Amino acid sequence: MTMGAADVVPGVSGGTIALITHIYERLINAIDNVSLSLVLQLFSANRKAAWTKLDGSFLGALALGIGTSILLVTGGISWLLAHYPIPLWAFFFGLILGSAFVLKNSVTNWNITAIMMLFFGTCIAFGIGLISPSQGSENLIYLFFCGLLVVIAMILPGISGAFILILLGAYGTALEAVMQIKALQLKGFIVFAVMASGGLVGLKVFAKLLRWLFTHYKNTIFAVMTGFLLGSLYKVWPWKEVTQYYTNSSGEREPLSAVSVLPDMLNPNAQVTLAIAAFFLGLIILFLLERLSKNKSDA
Repeated sequence: MTMGAADVVPGVSGGTIALITHIYERLINAIDNVSLSLVLQLFSANRKAAWTKLDGSFLGALALGIGTSILLVTGGISWLLAHYPIPLWAFFFGLILGSAFVLKNSVTNWNITAIMMLFFGTCIAFGIGLISPSQGSENLIYLFFCGLLVVIAMILPGISGAFILILLGAYGTALEAVMQIKALQLKGFIVFAVMASGGLVGLKVFAKLLRWLFTHYKNTIFAVMTGFLLGSLYKVWPWKEVTQYYTNSSGEREPLSAVSVLPDMLNPNAQVTLAIAAFFLGLIILFLLERLSKNKSDA
């Protein structure tokens, strides 16, 4: 459910949560093991062995938690983004900064290659945060490829799937689809099915690549992912100044691009005290999650 909540927020990645809760490699391996033949075996006499090979209990619980969270949390996250954006971003800033600190300990050898990959990952994530969003399209083929790219971003720590949706101009479409599904409207189910199909394709292909990289270049991959987290901090900095607006399909004026600025300490609207409290709350929750999951994995 925490992964689902993170994936809803532009700038935050569910992959980050998977890493700090020590399920990331298991998730990648389980996704890579999924195949049509194994799925078909679930309906045969060999279903128990197929379920075990698929790590079905793990994937099923994870998918149920993520899906439930997205349906339940979407409205709340949208409300917080509209009314309390500064504390919300400060919370995730603390969560991601703490995640980078935890993940760096997974790099067993800080050699020149690892340091270069850390810098490379930081630059990539920072560069993505500087890209100006497009206004996108509601064409189903376009939404299929949006789903493909978004799911790849979702499983990469520090690369936000929701932010990729914003860059592609499909974030509003995705949120609207979730609300339409809640209202049992057919259009929402169609949009979800198309984007989910693209996501499944991207997930399967990318999981195979990640599994190979973890097998052969684990130290380097952890260094790159630490860089992704550090580079994404610019995107979730709480205080921003909007530089460009656009008009959405409903005729409403919304921010298109913004730059990070220092807070005005004397301005009550900057909510500095609330932001600091939210920042430390993010750190505390991160370390509680990490400690709890580490104890579980050790057990």
